[in-house]
Amino acid sequence: MMNVKRFGIDAPLLPLVYLVGGVWLLIYGYLNRMNYSVVVEMVLGAMMVIGAGIALHTTMRGKYRLFDQLIQQLAIDPHAQVLDVGCGRGALLTRVAQQLVKPGKVTGIDLWRSRDQSNNGVKQAQRNLDDLNVADRTELVTGDMAELPFDDNQFDVVTTSFAFHNIKRFKRRNQAVEEAIRVLKPGGTIAIIDTGHCSMQYQDVFLANHVQITESKKLGINGWWSGPWMGSYLVRGVKQ
Repeated sequence: MMNVKRFGIDAPLLPLVYLVGGVWLLIYGYLNRMNYSVVVEMVLGAMMVIGAGIALHTTMRGKYRLFDQLIQQLAIDPHAQVLDVGCGRGALLTRVAQQLVKPGKVTGIDLWRSRDQSNNGVKQAQRNLDDLNVADRTELVTGDMAELPFDDNQFDVVTTSFAFHNIKRFKRRNQAVEEAIRVLKPGGTIAIIDTGHCSMQYQDVFLANHVQITESKKLGINGWWSGPWMGSYLVRGVKQ
């Protein structure tokens, strides 16, 4: 529960809708079981309730396991300059910061929308940085990830988790990935953990902007947002 208290719940309406819808279908099916076959309603209801539980697992535990695995894979230099795009309340950002020593620093940028993460806000993020004793290696910036307020080739590593899919327009999402690449130094690493069905889009943008794809994979049950049809994936590359 500490993760939820500190970092909130991603897409908080999703598990609620699944749970309420599933319970309603189960009750409806039970009440009408003598009138006609309610197999479809009962199966769908059970799937939705299970889906709500899986989504809560991902937002409470699963995604943190994915973040820890990513940190190990990245092996970030302790003095690196890192950017975390769409950082929210800092679940990934704080993990990155714990790998750094000054003058190493991780900058987090977000628009702080609660529809994407419960109780999302810069004050909540800063409180987490203070509580975890990483405030001296971090900086929070309010801004649009499709129009990053940073110089070209500024960061050694760029990370982002469950952020880009919230940009619904295809071209705008392209622009966000291009911006992340623009501010990355040649030889630097960009890592995208996301959900939705944008993996191929991200890979296309990588290739069009001289980023060599080093890894692209699905992330399994720890990244399921209700089931495998709403899974998560990692796309990672190195800027040439």
